[in-house]
Amino acid sequence: MSENKLLNQLEELVKEFTESQGDVHGQIVIAFPAGVPIANTWKGEVDPILVGAVSAAVKLTFQNLCMNLKKGLIKKIMVNSESGRVIIQKVGEKAILTTIIAEEADVFRIAFGISNLAIKINDLFKGFKGNLDDLLFIE
Repeated sequence: MSENKLLNQLEELVKEFTESQGDVHGQIVIAFPAGVPIANTWKGEVDPILVGAVSAAVKLTFQNLCMNLKKGLIKKIMVNSESGRVIIQKVGEKAILTTIIAEEADVFRIAFGISNLAIKINDLFKGFKGNLDDLLFIE
């Protein structure tokens, strides 16, 4: 599969999910561990490149902690703040999906949907023979 085809299909998958969930503010697919955004529906004030770098750093930190505690690899991290939530979901071995959601959102419904979306994204990546870190970010 070509880079352009992968990026277009990836962008469409993420866009469909974001638009179908009224309480999802945006999503960013990030190459892991590099922290490079690959696809993005986040339209907030914070730069998706910063969100990607921080998301990768958070996952690496907690992954290291879990490995030291002999709890295995991280699948999902949920963060609650005063004005919303962020879910960082593993997408195979080479990517993560960061989802920014409203504070009042049904986190379990969204987390279930994100898990299914991660499977679809990972299936797309299986058909791509290149390096995810080298993909150009579409805005």
